[in-house]
Amino acid sequence: MEAELTQNQLNNIVSNLMAVKMYSLASCVMLFYDIVITFGEEVESIWMRKFTPFTILWFLNRYFPPLGFIVLLVSNFDNWSPEVCDRIVLFPEIVRLLMSAIIGTIFLIRLYAIYARSRVVVSIGVFLLTTELALKIWSFTDGTRLELPPGILASQCVLVGRNQIRFSFTWIAELFFDTAMFLFTLWRTIVVNRETRGTVHSLLTRIFRDGVIYFAVIFAANVVTALMFIFAPDNLKALNAAFSSLITSLMVSRLILSLRSAGGQSEISSSHGRMARVNIHAPRQYGLPHEPSGIFFAPRDDIGASKTGHFEMTSTSSSLA
Repeated sequence: MEAELTQNQLNNIVSNLMAVKMYSLASCVMLFYDIVITFGEEVESIWMRKFTPFTILWFLNRYFPPLGFIVLLVSNFDNWSPEVCDRIVLFPEIVRLLMSAIIGTIFLIRLYAIYARSRVVVSIGVFLLTTELALKIWSFTDGTRLELPPGILASQCVLVGRNQIRFSFTWIAELFFDTAMFLFTLWRTIVVNRETRGTVHSLLTRIFRDGVIYFAVIFAANVVTALMFIFAPDNLKALNAAFSSLITSLMVSRLILSLRSAGGQSEISSSHGRMARVNIHAPRQYGLPHEPSGIFFAPRDDIGASKTGHFEMTSTSSSLA
């Protein structure tokens, strides 16, 4: 930096960098805590079920992000040299790119299910995902490490953009893809409810409800991150980057567990000791699977599909609590 900074300015830079470090650490702790508190549900809904390709997607979404961001945490607190930072500074964005591909694939499978295996809809989704990934590659390759003024002993492995508008498209691209997935889900829900006069609820309602929660949280996180990279000081631009990445992984995991739980409820007696039969109306023509699959819904022997395309699933009063 050409002009010599005052002590107050130097202190402000150090304070901002510490905020970035601690917020990144808190974001990782948040994800690890969620893994711990939902591990029992994960074992029951994922690992005690039939192993499928979707199980691999679950594992990658659940455990790849925290392992990848450990490198970021170490670089933040170990004060690596500028030379080392130059070699690894793009690593968090490479992790985020792979995360986007994994999560995008999960949502394409979800679209395939709720749109009755429509190849047209999935083709549109593939195009949107490919566009998102291409924009992210174009965006984050403009990244560079943050250059600090002399005298500040802090990690320089903080990724910023040479052109902040271009670099912010890493998160803007996700906003467009997530918005498209939400609109696809919203439209399908409206069409099905209109055609069935509101008689199709259970699974589709759960899918839409979870989609709204996911979209609201991720949209807010990505908007904040994009705005910070455009308008915040250089030493604060990356403040929300780790959080927006890790909260995405967390929300997708919760979404999958919720849907697997909805498909895996079975045989719970009512307070009178009788089996409570719960009809889940899911005709094939309305876009819900004709039978529970290993994609989102845990396959159970006690969940049957009638010849008319309607499901009957036994449920317990405790599971509905």
